[in-house]
Parts: sequence; C-alpha cells; structure tokens
Amino acid sequence: MNDILWATGLTLGIYLVFLALQNRFKITLLNPLLLSSIIIIIFLLLTKLPYETFENGTSFITFLIGPATVSLALPLYEKLPVLKKHWKIISSVIGIGVLVHALTILVIVFFLKSSDVMIATFIPKSVTTAIAKDISVGLGGIKQLTIVIVVLTGVLGVVVAPYVFKLLGITDPIAKGLSLGSAAHAVGTTKAVEYGEVEASMATLSLIITGILTVVFAPLIYQIITWIV
Repeated sequence: MNDILWATGLTLGIYLVFLALQNRFKITLLNPLLLSSIIIIIFLLLTKLPYETFENGTSFITFLIGPATVSLALPLYEKLPVLKKHWKIISSVIGIGVLVHALTILVIVFFLKSSDVMIATFIPKSVTTAIAKDISVGLGGIKQLTIVIVVLTGVLGVVVAPYVFKLLGITDPIAKGLSLGSAAHAVGTTKAVEYGEVEASMATLSLIITGILTVVFAPLIYQIITWIV
C-alpha cells in the first residue's frame, strides 16, 4: 500500500505539473508524458530504488491502460458520420500512413542490423501506448522499450508537424488531423485539438483506425521485415 501511495502520487504529481506548464506556455517540447518519464527515471537513478518497486506502486495506473483502450470505441462510434462522409480520403491517408510506417521500420532495422526482438519492439511505434505494448509483447518485443519509442515518436511528430505543414503548404484541416493522428498517435491528437474541432475529429479517427490496422497487420509486417532483413 505504501508503494502505491508514493509511486502513484509522484507520477500523477509530476505529470500534472508539466501538463499545467504545457497549457500555460503552449510549448510542444513541454510534453508531460515525455518529461514526466525523464524526471521519474532520474529520480529512480538518484534514489537507487528498484524499478520493480516503482512498477508495483503504479500498477493501478497501468491497469487503466486496458479500459482506456476499450474506451476508444466510443469516439469511433461518435465519429461514424464523419467517417462515412470522408471515408475515401480517410482510408487513403491512413493506408498510406501504415505503409510508410512499415517502410520506415524496415529502413531503421536494416541500417541498425536489428535482431528479431528489436524488430518486434519497433513495429508498434506509431500507435497509442495502450495498443503498442500488447502488440510488442505478442510479437516478442520489449514492452518497456516500445513505450519509450512510442512516446518519442509522438513528441517528434508534433514538433515537426507545424514545419511540415508550412513547408508543404498544408492548410486543409482534414489533412492536418489525419496526418497527426496516424503519425503521432495520442500525442498528435492532443496537438490536433489546438488547431480546431475538425482536426481533432480527424486525428481521433486516424488514431483509432491506425491502431486497429496495426493490430491486424503487425504479425504480417513482422514476418515480411524479418524475412527481408
């Protein structure tokens, strides 16, 4: 019980501080998920506390990832009219996104000469953590490392997105939302909210559908990449 109190309190406290800072200054790099992770890692290193102790103490937060995954069905249901109206562009963008995602992983693991375990760890890098960790475990990857890669992918996505939009002259809200959701998952969706309601809706749809497609095709992508590499 003591571990739960201090570990959960520490995690939520640090997260809420950085969340408040990000809301106050609107700086993308003040991402509460990324910075909370860094601070907690530093804390564990300085105090020499075993990671297992902290993990057990935050088990309640980890447990909530499951219900959070199931709850994604609600926004998908609410956005069905939008999905029906724009199904062609949504399916095209998300399909291309999943393909580019697979090709990116192939390039990364090829140049890094990665093992099968690392390939499995990298595959779910562009879907939300709730889904990514289970895909990683199912393929034989390292769950903790997958979570780190997912967070970094999301933060990198929202950092470069404004510059990409400006460079390519992308102003359409549907295009912005879909690209943020498919490339930067939940972190990208929070960025899409800053742009507007349409962007947020498209990012939410993209996040969910990309996650579903990745779950379905991850084993095939894994087999193809391991065969090529």
